[in-house]
Amino acid sequence: MPVVNQYVPFLPSANKIKPPIKPCPVDAEGRPTYLWYITEDEYLRLNQIFVGRDFQETGLGGTKIVGLPAQCPGCGKYTEFIDWVWTALRRGVHTREFMFNSLKQGRQGAETMHDVYCSECGVLTAVRSRNNAEGGLEAPTIEQAKVCNIVEFR
Repeated sequence: MPVVNQYVPFLPSANKIKPPIKPCPVDAEGRPTYLWYITEDEYLRLNQIFVGRDFQETGLGGTKIVGLPAQCPGCGKYTEFIDWVWTALRRGVHTREFMFNSLKQGRQGAETMHDVYCSECGVLTAVRSRNNAEGGLEAPTIEQAKVCNIVEFR
């Protein structure tokens, strides 16, 4: 069954400070990577996304990302891990259950070059998709981003 643009509300953050990070070794392509820690505020918002689940069940306290958190040009919030989760749900890439279980099992997708939209205001914060496959600069808000209809593998 295809996943279609699931309703995921905008999730205001209690703070607009840069999240804590830790430098990591460069990736296979020589790009600087960082461990972005998940703050208590972000954890509480992730619990809102994964309705009825405690995000701590995933065991994820941070995630490795290529690059530093960027400030959203729309609202000033810094990019966080939740923005990838929120974007994937809004675009219909995966269901909540699939994403939660994948995180809990330590699985991450092979393709990590995705456009990222702010979970607070829906503005494009990072163009990462190759060849603007997800909308890129032509889709400055989540409402303009390309919707996926991907069937999930069980």
